[in-house]
Amino acid sequence: MKDIIKQHSKIIFWVSMLIAQIIGAYLFKDLADISQWVVQSPRETTIWVWNNRWMLTLVGFATIAIASFLKYKQRDIISNKTYISLTVLFAFTFFCGMINPHIMMRARMDNGVFVSIEQAKKYVKPYESVIVLEINGKARAHSDKQLLRPHVAGNGDLGGENVVMTYCGLTNLGMAVTPEINGQPLDLAPMTQLENNLVMYDKISGEPIQQLWAQSESDRNSGSEAKMREWPTFRMPFEKFAKAYPDGEVYVNDYLVEGMRPSFWENPFLAIYDPIMELIFKLAIGHQKTNDEPTFPTIEHIDTRLPSKLLVHGLNIGDDYVAYTEEFVREQSSPINATIGGKEVVVSYDEEFKSLGIFYNTTGGKVTEVDFDGQTPNGKLPRVETVKAGAFWLIWANFFPETDINRV
Repeated sequence: MKDIIKQHSKIIFWVSMLIAQIIGAYLFKDLADISQWVVQSPRETTIWVWNNRWMLTLVGFATIAIASFLKYKQRDIISNKTYISLTVLFAFTFFCGMINPHIMMRARMDNGVFVSIEQAKKYVKPYESVIVLEINGKARAHSDKQLLRPHVAGNGDLGGENVVMTYCGLTNLGMAVTPEINGQPLDLAPMTQLENNLVMYDKISGEPIQQLWAQSESDRNSGSEAKMREWPTFRMPFEKFAKAYPDGEVYVNDYLVEGMRPSFWENPFLAIYDPIMELIFKLAIGHQKTNDEPTFPTIEHIDTRLPSKLLVHGLNIGDDYVAYTEEFVREQSSPINATIGGKEVVVSYDEEFKSLGIFYNTTGGKVTEVDFDGQTPNGKLPRVETVKAGAFWLIWANFFPETDINRV
């Protein structure tokens, strides 16, 4: 009888341990982000794992507890070395999938640090490209380097509007949005990446939100048009931003820069952890910028009309998508006047401020002269809010394969 009990205990032990390891593997594969360097997981699987992560966590810990109890009651059921190795493996995969992303990418939606231009000169180089958000005369600049880890940055209203900057280094894209859908407020934080673009989630509902779609996963799947409101953004060198907006604010990542990040004595874990994460992110983004292939092998649609890592300014008006290259726009002798989604737009590159602008043409006629800020002899033009400034062509074309190129 004792032998039968031992045999049954051994079977239960290994079944429990196997279930725990499978759960840990799924959490690691689909939620750890870094795992996608080598493993391509279907979108449906990743979303399923995310939506069921707490149930998986409960089952994972329950099965590890069962295995541990059986090991305690029957010491020879498995060697100590093997038991410890398997337990540590589960702890590692669980940590990487369920805990690490939220430490690694600590969002700053409501508590982002913004400093004056003079202060920002310590952190941002003059030639560094910044993503600019200007609302009702109030302007903010966000460098790619400073945005890379938090992915979401804001600190309340800007120019009287509720708006935050979202950022994906793999796409090289900053998008400004109002964090609400159908009037319901969102608390945005990074979740993972899918197809080399940031997926956020709403801390309130737990709903995943793809950055480029600005929609929740459930709304997208149901065909709903509900989405976050987008705000116009554009790029220019930091020194040009300082010239155009001398009273502007500049975002600074408080857990990156010296003088703001915690010291070893204040928080030894973060003091060691953050530099390691910075190195990993630097390697991933460096690979993305310098290789034709995407860093994560998760791109479904490859469009060879343009070089894969060429930076484009993509936009849509309704279901009409167009991408412009800076080289093409600069080659034109006058501003481009085009029709997109049934509306007239003007595309122009300003040599003085080194910035490409895309505006709605509200003059009623052809625009032959427009400055960096959209000013024409016949009035000021509003910027198109859906412009994605300086995104990698590979990513833009993957999400919007119907896009036209350099329309005139």
